[in-house]
Amino acid sequence: MTLDRYFRLSSYALITTSYLMLVATHQLDWISIVLFAGVLIFGWFVDAGRVQWRMPTAWVSVLMLVFLPFPFVDWLVLRTSPIVALIHFIFFASTMKLVQPKHQRDWLWLYVVAFFQMLLAAGMMIDTTFFVLLVLFLFSAVSTLVSFEMQRAHQALVDGGQSQEAGELEFWREATNARKSLPSPRWRSIAFFSGVSLITILVLATPLFLAMPRLALRNSGAGWMQGASLSGFNDTVRLGEVGQLKLNPQLVMRVRVNQPPDQYRSNLRWRGITLDYYDNGSWRDSYSLRGNRKTGARPVTKRGNAFWVDESMQMNHAKVLDSITRQTFYLEPLDTPTIFAAPKALWVEGVPTLWRDESDGLWTSNHALNRLVYQVESDTRRPTDKELREDNASEYPPELRRYTQLPRNFDLRVGQLAAKTVKGTTTALDMARRLETHLRENYSYSLNLRRTDDGDPVADFLFNVQAGHCEYFASAMTLMLRTQGIPARIVNGFQMGEYSEISDFYTVRQSDAHSWVEVYFPKHGWVAFDPTPSAGLNQYDNNWLATMRHFGESLEMFWLESVIGFGANEQASLVFRMHRTFSSYQSDISSTLTDWRLQFSGFLKTMRALLPPLTARDWADAIFSPSVIGVLVGGTLLIGGLVFWRNRANSWQRRLHREPMASAVAFYQEMLDTLSQAGHHRLPDQTPQEFARVMALPPVTLITKLYQQVRFGGKILEESEITQIEVALKELRLLPKTELALKIS
Repeated sequence: MTLDRYFRLSSYALITTSYLMLVATHQLDWISIVLFAGVLIFGWFVDAGRVQWRMPTAWVSVLMLVFLPFPFVDWLVLRTSPIVALIHFIFFASTMKLVQPKHQRDWLWLYVVAFFQMLLAAGMMIDTTFFVLLVLFLFSAVSTLVSFEMQRAHQALVDGGQSQEAGELEFWREATNARKSLPSPRWRSIAFFSGVSLITILVLATPLFLAMPRLALRNSGAGWMQGASLSGFNDTVRLGEVGQLKLNPQLVMRVRVNQPPDQYRSNLRWRGITLDYYDNGSWRDSYSLRGNRKTGARPVTKRGNAFWVDESMQMNHAKVLDSITRQTFYLEPLDTPTIFAAPKALWVEGVPTLWRDESDGLWTSNHALNRLVYQVESDTRRPTDKELREDNASEYPPELRRYTQLPRNFDLRVGQLAAKTVKGTTTALDMARRLETHLRENYSYSLNLRRTDDGDPVADFLFNVQAGHCEYFASAMTLMLRTQGIPARIVNGFQMGEYSEISDFYTVRQSDAHSWVEVYFPKHGWVAFDPTPSAGLNQYDNNWLATMRHFGESLEMFWLESVIGFGANEQASLVFRMHRTFSSYQSDISSTLTDWRLQFSGFLKTMRALLPPLTARDWADAIFSPSVIGVLVGGTLLIGGLVFWRNRANSWQRRLHREPMASAVAFYQEMLDTLSQAGHHRLPDQTPQEFARVMALPPVTLITKLYQQVRFGGKILEESEITQIEVALKELRLLPKTELALKIS
């Protein structure tokens, strides 16, 4: 590969990597992605000379002027986000450069734009995909800048050689032809240098990253990225919206769970919003009828670093330690302020603000443009069936009346079916279990809904279609319980997600969206029931593809926790750990040295006790004994032999067969050094031939002749010629300096 081709390849790798960074943000439309990819391919063929194309400069200027107002039209009229509108303009401006043959200033302009695109992508994504692309970008940048400078220097050398005047001085005229025949720099050397430089940059940047002061901002994630849209988590939810989420595999959050050892993890669900008012296929929060759900909400008081959702548990926290589950949520940018948590949250830490509504729903400030990292502790102990069966009530408080609401024009068949199903039961638990089992066993799970009439969707599900997804099962059970006077409500949230054994966390996607039922018990509060059949609960594969997916997600989690989440607290913890580690090593080394010193002292005492005292005569005889002298002489000869072998291995005779041209320079330089010691130096403007004529010495003439044949003619010296060079150099070294000076003069 030539330097020119490597330069083009490296430059396009830099531009393409910055383009892929923007694509990886998932903010661009497919039309822009495909068109600019085509521009990159077309530009490569133009620069490679396979396509002859040049747009007149006037056309470029006119097109830029025409396109200049388009970003504002894109933003204000087409309602595109301002960042995406800016990217569209950058793509168009880059296209004007890419589709034409480029000069040095055009390449520099494209490099600056690529750097700007990388900064834009950094503001919209901070995951491992960005890190991988950033490494490729840095490698391409180093390689591109090195090859660009070499290309420019090479071009300047060529241009300078072509414009050189006849009277200009050329030191070694023989070197002119040799320089023209020299090969271009090897592209592998540039790639190797770029890789070493990149590794050096990363190694030097790591301690800087660890030592750099941190701001106390934990949730400053993907600053310019538009959050994902989550239907099913608003004040009003129509039946079917959660089902739409289940068709989308987009990531919602990652959760790390520390659960009591006696609890089974699959029992957990991530609770989102609670809805209590039903009317013709729509669930609402009662307070949304009077404005919004904040009408009945209150801000949660922050005590210390945490918001205590259940203030009564702040003093009795130690009593429920055996049933507490601690969760750490890594929430992606979302257009809903809902705080997800396991049921019965006790406190939340890591959010800027926290609100709680009358239905125990939690939400914070909007985080549509940034990730949210927070911790929750929940009391996840579930009462036993015996406890719930004993917790029965004939009447409920008036404030629970809204949880027994039934819509106008309610289909009476629903109540009749509920009464028939729970016939013979006397407790709220038995009724809930009977209805839960009835729905699981007699209805099938399906995301393909086939409505048969325009009436109430729940009645259509129960009596006609008899198939649906979790929303329909939960809605049916809630309404059937209400017909029996039992307070019940529907909850929208997520299943636990896919578990990764590699890093011990759960990946929750939109396809994990779920709806279930909460039933009220006077002593135990709200208890969850799930009438959805097992087919509606996500089951994840355990094959090699899943293992690879888990490995990638573990890298992503490491990036979020150890790089993005490396804040002031983690920095202080690292310093303390390093201090403890160094202190431990210092103590161990000091203890080891003390043990060695004591052992050596004991050894000396033992030797003194065993050996008689030695006189000065005895020491002299020992030092100058034949064995000691033999070892010293042998060591000296060995070191001298190694030095001689090294010098011999690097001599011009040894290098002659490996590097003939370098060897020629070596023996010719040895001749020049010998003559310099006699006071005669070769002038800078003398060629080897001119210098030999001035010297008029047979050894010099012989060495110069053979030097030129090897250096510029590529000759391989024979053994006899090597011997002649050695003899000639020896003659010059043996010639007395005074005699040599007289002969020269």
